[in-house]
Amino acid sequence: MDEVQRDAETEAMWPTADLRRKMFAALCTHIAAGFSLESFPDADRKTIRYYAEQFPEDFPRERLEEAARRGLLEWEKIGKDGARGDLAKFNASAWAFNMKNRAGWRDRSEVEAWNVLSSPEEMSRIEKFKPRGAEEIALGVIALLTRENSRNDEDGGPATQ
Repeated sequence: MDEVQRDAETEAMWPTADLRRKMFAALCTHIAAGFSLESFPDADRKTIRYYAEQFPEDFPRERLEEAARRGLLEWEKIGKDGARGDLAKFNASAWAFNMKNRAGWRDRSEVEAWNVLSSPEEMSRIEKFKPRGAEEIALGVIALLTRENSRNDEDGGPATQ
């Protein structure tokens, strides 16, 4: 399928504001349940990005940020319940690995944990690796949605605007 045909099909998916808002509500529900953008069954990331850029009034950023926070909360609840022993067969290692990938969590060294730093430069370097909050995660999702479009513009490829 060539790019022109794909763009025409993409534009025809949700031709009205009502359909776009319903799709966006479904996307927010999906993300708030703790699922990723990549697993959204109704559209791929490129299609969602296209609609978010073309119809920002139907894709409010604040709602996407809220959905990302709620999704992270779902995963944190799983960890909390698992740590309490409330979840049968909870796998703490798998959960921690998931959170490292999903929320930017990481293991900290003893120096970081005790905040023993030798210089301001070291402190700023460590600051780059702190876990991300829900707002940063939502901004990351938005950046992923727009990154490919920027690459096409730089490469002289087709722009989606």
